[in-house]
Amino acid sequence: MATSRSKKSDQLASLEEKFKKAKGVAFTSFDGLTVEEAQVIRRSLREQGMSYTVIKKTLIQLAAKNAGLPEVLSKDLDGAVAVIVSPDDEIAPAGAIKKFRKEFIVRETKEPKLSFGGAVFEGKFLDAAQTAMIADTPSREESLGRIIGFLHSGTSKIHGVLNSGLQRMFNVLENAEKFAS
Repeated sequence: MATSRSKKSDQLASLEEKFKKAKGVAFTSFDGLTVEEAQVIRRSLREQGMSYTVIKKTLIQLAAKNAGLPEVLSKDLDGAVAVIVSPDDEIAPAGAIKKFRKEFIVRETKEPKLSFGGAVFEGKFLDAAQTAMIADTPSREESLGRIIGFLHSGTSKIHGVLNSGLQRMFNVLENAEKFAS
């Protein structure tokens, strides 16, 4: 069924507005995804402050151009495409695709129903492979947690050495002297 011109212009205006407020944008192909699964994804993303929009590739290209994003060519996006937009985090949309790729799999082939289509990151359009690399980047909270863990483990080890008595401290210093030479 064809979409009317007025509906297309409404969709275009809505996507332009999302792009203007966006900090992170990612595109996903979703071949084989059921309507119920798409609703689950949409709800989950909405809870995280993101949006999931299925829209024609030509409208994506036009909205990106009008919003001042890097050029997104419809030929760079394969199959049916959805746009995930985050107003708060640059990496979150790509990370969401990675998470949903693990969650929604075709039973017969064990292939994910979602695939990376691309992303806009630091003012550039990234292809699917680059988007997959971005998705592997830990979030800010995960990075801070790791740093705190490293800092805590260092102090815990020093505390353990100091509490274990002079004999163990002597052993540590003796071993350190061997490695220093």
